[in-house]
Amino acid sequence: MTRFRMSALAAGAILALLAINPVAAAGATRVSITLDSFATETFTTTGGALCPSGTATTDFDKFGGSAHSRAGSFHLSKVLVCDDGSGTFTINVDAATVFGSPTDQGGWSVAGGTGAYATLSGGGNLVGTYVDEGIIDLYTGSVHR
Repeated sequence: MTRFRMSALAAGAILALLAINPVAAAGATRVSITLDSFATETFTTTGGALCPSGTATTDFDKFGGSAHSRAGSFHLSKVLVCDDGSGTFTINVDAATVFGSPTDQGGWSVAGGTGAYATLSGGGNLVGTYVDEGIIDLYTGSVHR
């Protein structure tokens, strides 16, 4: 088995673990968040449990992997600030990628919030698609307020 195939299998195993949805409780609302990570990060949401749009900032915590392994994983936090003034919420992201792939995949979870989102909890899966301007992330999952 080649090292590339072994790295890809290891990345797949990590992604399978990350795909477990941390919120399956009654009363949770299915949501999707589309986040454009361009020069200015912006987001929109569906599902009604979160504000409809806003801006985001990223705190890139750590990256693991190398060109030799052809795969990598990363952890970061994003603070999403609602345009409507209802508050902010922070999500933690753990994802993996195979270098040269047009996407990355992983999981996300709510780390905290302010205002209307002070008691927000939940999480789900994400797929990031690389484009010339940056990355378009699609977060899907469930949240509870």
